[in-house]
Amino acid sequence: MYTRRRFLTGAGAVGLTSVAGCLGDFEIYYTGQEQPQTKWWPQPQFDGLATSYNPKQVGPRTDVSERWTLDISGPAARPVVADGLAFLPTIDAVRAVDARTGKEQWRESGDGPPLWLQAVLWNDGRLYVAQTQSPGLIALDAATGKRQWQFDADQSGISALVIDSESSELFAGDDKGNIYKLDPVTGEQRWHHQFFGPISTFAIGARPFLLVGTEGGEVYAVSRIDGRGYWRRKFPGQISALATMDGSYNGAGAFVSVFGGPTFGINPDQTGTSVWETDVSGVESFVVAGRRVFAAGQRLVSLDLGSGKQQWSGGKTSQCGPAAAGETVYAASESKVSAYKSGGGTGIGNVRLATKRWSYSVEGRPQQGLAVADGAVFVLTEKSENTTPKAYALEEA
Repeated sequence: MYTRRRFLTGAGAVGLTSVAGCLGDFEIYYTGQEQPQTKWWPQPQFDGLATSYNPKQVGPRTDVSERWTLDISGPAARPVVADGLAFLPTIDAVRAVDARTGKEQWRESGDGPPLWLQAVLWNDGRLYVAQTQSPGLIALDAATGKRQWQFDADQSGISALVIDSESSELFAGDDKGNIYKLDPVTGEQRWHHQFFGPISTFAIGARPFLLVGTEGGEVYAVSRIDGRGYWRRKFPGQISALATMDGSYNGAGAFVSVFGGPTFGINPDQTGTSVWETDVSGVESFVVAGRRVFAAGQRLVSLDLGSGKQQWSGGKTSQCGPAAAGETVYAASESKVSAYKSGGGTGIGNVRLATKRWSYSVEGRPQQGLAVADGAVFVLTEKSENTTPKAYALEEA
């Protein structure tokens, strides 16, 4: 399979320099595909590493218009896009719509409203739906919406979900601190361990690690093979964003932000020791791409991956996870979705010109996180004064 480490060690110095230059210093990474050709956004944070970055330029760059818009009940989780369908997690149902037209194909409303969705995830023709009530996890045929199996998590709902698409390892966590490894085809439990505190987020790590963030402010590194713990580290607040990379850069191989900040670059091979720390905050997710980490707590900020040094900053942001594709980073404010050049435009340090590619006003407040796929940015908004919740697909004008 095509992994980050395999690409970086096998590309050769000349080839890597060429690729990095044409992508504005973004190195092509992708996990779970033999070639990085996908137009999809299959997981909430794109891949198991939670990078929120597709190396292919699959989103609008110069200007945008509405491909389609739909009224929804309200956003519940981040949308995912795969195999021609956009899966919209709303507060009363998962709606599968045609990614090109917005026409609904099917919906899943659970065993009784409300659904209380936490996450949806696509892999190998299945859509996995995590919710806070029983059954905690439902596996659906992604094309038809037909149920294939369901999993009850100790009479508790599922709060976090991730899959390593390369190895087909599916992990689920609940609000009682339980972590489950499940067979993605049958839902059969392979192992189960209980840790301290509700599980808030996952990221697949290098080697055998699964990194686990909790609402209690702890990050665990556990074995993906058997769930055995390697280390545990306490942070000064609820874990709000977590991401990894395959390998490390100047020792930093994982990134952690607590609610309200700060953000840390840590070494996951050495008990999670800090490599750097900055007062920048990350909400929902990071973007990890090339030699940069992008956080979007109060505004979009580009950080050097190895040192944490702030490189440039963009506009104000809302509680909505950023995303990136190719040379473009996408973020949302209280009423707009905006696209920025990954390198920050021209200039030195934080002083930059022509950073923004475009900005588009939407009704309501963008929430949960952006998805970039199939030539469009997909975003869900919540109700605000004089507006109704909507789903948007924004494409090149």
